Amino acid sequence: MKQHMRAAAAAVAFAHALRREVLSLYEHETRGYNRIRVWVNANWASGYDYDNQCKVGGSLPYMFHQGVRSHWRLRPRPLGAYSGFDHDTLSFFSVKVTSRHARVFDHREGADFTYTIWSGSRAPITE
Repeated sequence: MKQHMRAAAAAVAFAHALRREVLSLYEHETRGYNRIRVWVNANWASGYDYDNQCKVGGSLPYMFHQGVRSHWRLRPRPLGAYSGFDHDTLSFFSVKVTSRHARVFDHREGADFTYTIWSGSRAPITE
């Protein structure tokens, strides 16, 4: 997966699992900040990747990153776990969310990528 796709997957999974708005993230492996903002209402994710100047979102599990113009899947599993597939690189990945972090395992890279998440308190809209 490309770095900005991993960051988007981490942000959406975190926002969905904890029902909190993501304001930005820090990737420990690259020692870099990702300016991405995401919020989720029910299963609809909406966000903006400021680093790539594009929208990110969709209806889980079907997501779209406009910067790459590529679809990706993010399927919720129990206990803050997610499985995914990136159509751009044809690779599988998984995400595990905790109270302040999201860990993405990129199967193609064979490596973990850990993100510290800064979040807000925007309450989700319930239907």
